[in-house]
Amino acid sequence: MIQISPFHPEIDAIWNAVAASGARSVAIVAAESGEGTTSIAGALARRAGLSMMADKSDGSRGEASSLLVDLNLARPAVARILGLRPLPGEIIRLDALGLAVLGDVGIAGAEGWRERSQLVSRLEAWKAEWGYVVLDTAPLLSGDSDIVPGTTAAAAADATILVTLAGRTPANRVREAREKLAACGANVIGAVLNDRDNPSLLTELDRETWRLAKMFPRQMANLRARLHRIPSLKARI
Repeated sequence: MIQISPFHPEIDAIWNAVAASGARSVAIVAAESGEGTTSIAGALARRAGLSMMADKSDGSRGEASSLLVDLNLARPAVARILGLRPLPGEIIRLDALGLAVLGDVGIAGAEGWRERSQLVSRLEAWKAEWGYVVLDTAPLLSGDSDIVPGTTAAAAADATILVTLAGRTPANRVREAREKLAACGANVIGAVLNDRDNPSLLTELDRETWRLAKMFPRQMANLRARLHRIPSLKARI
């Protein structure tokens, strides 16, 4: 998982869409593994928690306001990336991040959540305690062997966001994932094109200046320096 700032412009856009939808539980899903759901889920949960902490009428800060749940039981990553070693079912508070983490839901407890109604009941209990609940889910196309399938999590959550890794996931797999979401009745409010493995515009332009460096060394050096001073060229999706 790549740690993404909760105030990154793309995360801010996702958070605004979630807030506008009125959803208080959000499933972050992808067609296949490795597409970036954990990074997006972690940043969104932090963004939600920090926003709620800042909006408290009494001005208090210091209590986590969102819950991040790792429902990818076949390949859990949230606790490991955050350096946590939770007991099964243990919720660990990271108040400075505005976040609480359920990194090990416990296989025994989660087996009943294969049914949408059971997971909905669990989500309602979590929402009664936390402002927002963000679910990092199993891949939609990984098969039915997942303890909590991604489709079940998507159907149970108030809203769903589909993540696709640019340049890797075939279009037919994305279409299949969207069909699964439609079939399970998920409320898809947006999609994220993860450009993690593609170079930024700045990288591309910088590379082009080196092609002309032998002919125009001083001019290309000056151009590179100017390019690196433009923040928008460093933006990634």
